Amino acid sequence: MQTASSIAASLVVVSMVGLSLVAADVVAQAAASSSDAASWTREQARELPNPVAYSKESIKLGRRDYLRLCQICHGADGKALENIDFEATNLTEPDFYLSGATDGDIFFSTKAGAGFEMPAFRDKLDDEQLWRIVNFIRSIGPPEMRPDLVPEP
Repeated sequence: MQTASSIAASLVVVSMVGLSLVAADVVAQAAASSSDAASWTREQARELPNPVAYSKESIKLGRRDYLRLCQICHGADGKALENIDFEATNLTEPDFYLSGATDGDIFFSTKAGAGFEMPAFRDKLDDEQLWRIVNFIRSIGPPEMRPDLVPEP
């Protein structure tokens, strides 16, 4: 016959194993969702903090990818080219962004696309590259919306 203390110890072990399995599942789900913007809603993405430091280097690298993939619609200066086929957002005026102006909004729009005209770049850029583009876009926007530059090491 088991004693009350051995039963209690067994329950603690079972509870701890159960909690470990639940915790592992939560961690796995979070990791999966962080790598796939399609699993988020725009509202969830809006709150995402930019994990890439706002530095001269990240802005330079973000500009490189921006010029390669984004300038065709938004212009090298971000002010948007005139085009009779579509209307690109002027990235120097966040007040007029149609899909939100937080770092998370910009990341989500770039990764998953926005509306009919903005394509998704999830297959062309990894998350770090996308966040660096966010930093570049911040650098061409209003100074009051720019984060403080992180000093280079």
